[in-house]
Amino acid sequence: MLETESISLKTKLAIVSAGMISFMGILVETSLNVTMTTLSNLFNVSVGTVQWITTAYLLLVTIMMAAMAFIMRKFSFRSIFIVSASAFIVGSIVCAIANSFAILLIGRMIQALATGLATPLMFQIINVKIPNSKVGTYNGVASMLTSLSPALGPTYGGILNTMMNWRWIFWIVLPLSVIILLLGMYSIDVPVQNAEARKLDGVGMVLLSFVLVGFIWTFNEAGLAGWNSANFWVSLVVSIVLLALYALYNRNSSKHVLDFSLLKQKTVLLYLINYFVLAFVNIGISWLLPLVAEVNLKQSSMVAGLLVLPGALIGAIISPSTGSLMDRKGAFLPLMIGNSCLLLAAVLYFAFSAAMTSMILLLLFVILRIGVAFSFGNVMGAASQQVAPEKRGDINSLFNMMQQYAGAMGTVILASVVSAIELSKGSTFTQTQQGATVDYVVLIVLAAIALVSVLVNHQLQKRMAMMSGEVE
Repeated sequence: MLETESISLKTKLAIVSAGMISFMGILVETSLNVTMTTLSNLFNVSVGTVQWITTAYLLLVTIMMAAMAFIMRKFSFRSIFIVSASAFIVGSIVCAIANSFAILLIGRMIQALATGLATPLMFQIINVKIPNSKVGTYNGVASMLTSLSPALGPTYGGILNTMMNWRWIFWIVLPLSVIILLLGMYSIDVPVQNAEARKLDGVGMVLLSFVLVGFIWTFNEAGLAGWNSANFWVSLVVSIVLLALYALYNRNSSKHVLDFSLLKQKTVLLYLINYFVLAFVNIGISWLLPLVAEVNLKQSSMVAGLLVLPGALIGAIISPSTGSLMDRKGAFLPLMIGNSCLLLAAVLYFAFSAAMTSMILLLLFVILRIGVAFSFGNVMGAASQQVAPEKRGDINSLFNMMQQYAGAMGTVILASVVSAIELSKGSTFTQTQQGATVDYVVLIVLAAIALVSVLVNHQLQKRMAMMSGEVE
C-alpha cells in the first residue's frame, strides 16, 4: 500500500467492526468482576469457583490467539469475523439465560472464541490496510478499544448489577453485536493471507495449552491453599516440566503454533516484556480496585465501578493522540511517558494503601490509565516495525496471545495474594487491605521492569543504528 494512499471509509469500518467485538468481549469479562458475590450466592458456589468464568475465559482467548497466525493464513478475514461475531451473539444469549453456573461458564467459553478471533483480526487489518506512516495512530485507536474496556467494565457491570441485575450485562450488548456483525460483513474484504504455507501444529497446540493452564492453575492453588502449600509447589514443578517439554518439542519440530524465533531479536523480546506488564497491570488492577472500593472503602458495586470511570475515559480520549505522537517522534518518547506514569501510580497506590480514600483511588487510576494509553498500542506497533511485513501477522498473534495471558495471570496472581492472606485470622477489612498492599508491591516490581526494558531497548536500537551507519 502506498504511503500517500488515502484510507477508505470501508477500511475504517472494518477496523471498528473487529474492534467492537473485541471491546464488548473484554467489557463483559471485566464487568463480571463486580458480580462475583452475587453469582456465588445465586448459583451456590464459592467465589473462587465463580472467578473461573474470568480465568477460564482468558485462557481460552489466549489459546485461540495462539492459533490465529495459522487461521489468518487459511481463511479470509471476512469469514473469521463472521464466526467471531456470531459466537459472541450466541454466547451472550447463553449467558443471559443461564440457570446454572455450568451453563454460564459454557456461554463464557463461546464468547472467548469470539474475542480470541476478533482482537488479533483488528490489529492485522491495520497491518494489512494502513500505511506505515499512520500505523501508530490507528494502533492508538485500536488500543483505546482494547485497553478502555477493562477499565470501563467495572463501571458498566456495577451500574447494571445494582440497578437491574447481572443478566443485563449480556442483554444490552446483544443488539449492538448484531449491528456490528452486519457492518463487518459489509466492510471487511481482506482475502486469505496465504503468505506462506503452514500446517496447524496440533501437538504443539495441546502442549502449549497445558503449559498455559498449568501456570494459571498453580497460582490459583496458591490462593486456595497458601503459597507454602504442597498443592502450589507440586503444580509449579509440573508446570515448569510441561514448559520444558514444550520448549524441547518446539525446538525440534518443523511446525510451530507461534513463531517464537522472533524473540531471538532482542528488540522484539523487550517490547513483548513491556506489553506483558502493561496487560498484567491493566487487567489485574481492574479486578483489585473494585474489591478495595467495596471492602475497604465500603462502597457499592455501582460506586466502585464509577470510581474507575474518569481514568477509563481520559485514557480513551488520549490514546489516538499518543499513537500520532509515535508516528511523529518514534516509540521511545510515548513509551517513556507511559511506563513512568505506570510506575508512579503503582508506587503511590502502595504509599497510600493504609490511608486510601475514594478520591485518591480515582486520581491514581487516572495516572495509571494515562500510562497505559501512552504505551499499550505503541508497543505492538513498534515491535511490528522491527520485522519484515510478512512476519507482522506472527507478531500480532504472539503479542495478542501474551496480552490475554498476562491479563489472566494478573487476575489470578493478584487474587491469589488476597485469598492466601484471607486464610489467616483477622477481619475481612484487614485481610483485604494487607493483600492489596502486597499486590501494589508486585505491580511496582513489574512496572519497574517494564520501564527498564524501554530504556534498554532504546540503547540497543541506538547501537544497532550506529553499527549500520544510520542517522537517528
